[in-house]
Amino acid sequence: MGLLKPARIKIIEMYVDDERFTAYYNKIAPGCAAFLRDAMRIYTGIKDYN
Repeated sequence: MGLLKPARIKIIEMYVDDERFTAYYNKIAPGCAAFLRDAMRIYTGIKDYN
């Protein structure tokens, strides 16, 4: 994953930061958008990306 980690995390952050993404994923299951974000943070080893 290397240099792409921050870019991937930024895309995943949109799942929670953008209301449209959040609404779409939360239709699947309440809290799904945050779950996906948190899972990708664990997978990449990045706890918080700013």
